Amino acid sequence: MIGNLRAIWILYVGIKNAFVLFIATLLFSCSVFSPVKTEPVNTYVLNTIPQPITKYSPQHINLLITQPTGNSLYSTSQMVYSDRPYQVAYFVKNRWAESPIKMLQLLMVRTLQNTHYFYAVNSVPAMGNYNYVLNTQLIELRQVFAMHRSYLHLTIRVQVINVATNQVIGRREFSIIEPVPQASPYGGVIAANRAMAKFLKQLSNFCLQVI
Repeated sequence: MIGNLRAIWILYVGIKNAFVLFIATLLFSCSVFSPVKTEPVNTYVLNTIPQPITKYSPQHINLLITQPTGNSLYSTSQMVYSDRPYQVAYFVKNRWAESPIKMLQLLMVRTLQNTHYFYAVNSVPAMGNYNYVLNTQLIELRQVFAMHRSYLHLTIRVQVINVATNQVIGRREFSIIEPVPQASPYGGVIAANRAMAKFLKQLSNFCLQVI
């Protein structure tokens, strides 16, 4: 009789342990193989261009806008900010749809096409002959938090080359500090588009003066 009870007890303990092990394995599998939940990322674009400045030319002038160069900070889609001197950081949940360098080139092409001064404005060297080349360098596109205010810093350096003479006929550095309407990443996006539109207007005037 005692032997039978002991056998039943051993069987009960074995079944109980097996059940506990099964539940633990099931829970572990769910935690390991379930998809990891990630926070949504907000994506923004630079797409604001100014009202066109028109100036018609009697000549067929072709302009090539090369791919902008710039600091490695702006060759990715990360959005740069600073909240203390000498510090650079990136927003985690906010980013550009493309790198600022790529978006800048498209905006310059559209803006200078809208002047109607050039016979053609291209961004690909293989697309026909061109008379002038516009080179640009993105120096800074950064949201700066200072005290209880925030500003967007935009700095772009440009130069225009006459292809026939291979001479630089004009160069300038444009620097714009635009107030941010709200101290947030989205506020920085609004300010960046406003600053970019101001730069593009100044760039149009500059190109129409030197070419």
